[in-house]
Amino acid sequence: MKFIKVISINNIGQLEIVKSLLQSFKIPYYVTNENFASLYGEADGLTQMDIMVREDKIEEAEDILKDFL
Repeated sequence: MKFIKVISINNIGQLEIVKSLLQSFKIPYYVTNENFASLYGEADGLTQMDIMVREDKIEEAEDILKDFL
C-alpha cells in the first residue's frame, strides 16, 4: 500500500496532537524524522516531520486535519 504526505510539522507538541487524531479515527500513518527530531529536545522546531497516510485514507485524514493544513 502506498503512503502519501498529508502534513509536515516541526513541533513535537503539534505532532502528538496529529498522531492522536489519526489514531482515534484508526487511520494508518507513519512519521518521518520523528526519532531524529526527538534528539534535539528543547530545540524543538529544527526538524521537519512528515506525516504519511495510507493512500486510501488521504481524504479522510485531510478532513480530520483541516485545521492543521
